[in-house]
Amino acid sequence: MLSGYKKNRFLGVTASTSLLTVALVCAANISLPVRAESPVKNILVQNTGANEYFQQGLSLAAKQDREGAEAAFRRAIQIDPNLAEAYANLGSLLANQNKLEEAVPNFQTAIRLKPNVPEFHYMFGQVLYAQDKISDAVESFKKARDLLKKQGKTQEANSLERVIKNITK
Repeated sequence: MLSGYKKNRFLGVTASTSLLTVALVCAANISLPVRAESPVKNILVQNTGANEYFQQGLSLAAKQDREGAEAAFRRAIQIDPNLAEAYANLGSLLANQNKLEEAVPNFQTAIRLKPNVPEFHYMFGQVLYAQDKISDAVESFKKARDLLKKQGKTQEANSLERVIKNITK
């Protein structure tokens, strides 16, 4: 089942799709509460700029413009270093270009920023698997599986359990 990933086909996985469906991570996960009495309006403006670059990165990646997408994700990160989805998508772009070593810290940062996003653990596991770091990949897949179970996504968790069993035979 993971043999396709050995060929370095990585894209982000959205939280709204099934775990094993490959797509780009969506900015829909990024929402800031807006309250009239909030004194931090400037922060919202800064985040909007990061989100604009993030959306541009998604659009360019969909058009196979890897260089443009990479630049847009890097700019989004520069504006908002807490934008986990930008790190995950940058990691995916780098992994797709067989820059696995460069992809790893991006996934690690995405996971550090949002440790409860199973898709980040799954994508990180894909990169580790492609690097033949099987035991580390399995641990990352298990974390993704456990998070999916906690979130009530039983079908996706069961699919990932089968992946884990196949690679640990």
